[in-house]
Amino acid sequence: VGNGLASFDVNQERAARSLGASPLRAFLTVTLPQIRIAVMSGMLFAFITSFDEVVVSLFISSGATSTLTKRMFANIRDQVDPTVAAISSMLVVLSILVLIAAQFVRRDGVKAADEH
Repeated sequence: VGNGLASFDVNQERAARSLGASPLRAFLTVTLPQIRIAVMSGMLFAFITSFDEVVVSLFISSGATSTLTKRMFANIRDQVDPTVAAISSMLVVLSILVLIAAQFVRRDGVKAADEH
């Protein structure tokens, strides 16, 4: 996200604010569309990284609640079940689909910019 913000032109948001947009509206209509690919990538990496935090999940979950990472860890430890492999495959496919969708959105944005 930092890289996306580094290439963002602050003058465009200032122009929106000078034309009467509220700070929230200026962010949602000017800033966010320009950095949406960086935000989506950051969300995807944070989601994938959260599965690496099994130790934290083991300490913060109680008996009544259980996170997916804790269940996956217990499933691997206690029994041989293809559920963990299926979840892992689904996460990899989901990650690939999100990245492909981001590329299509980016390509459409470049085409639209070239037409103007």
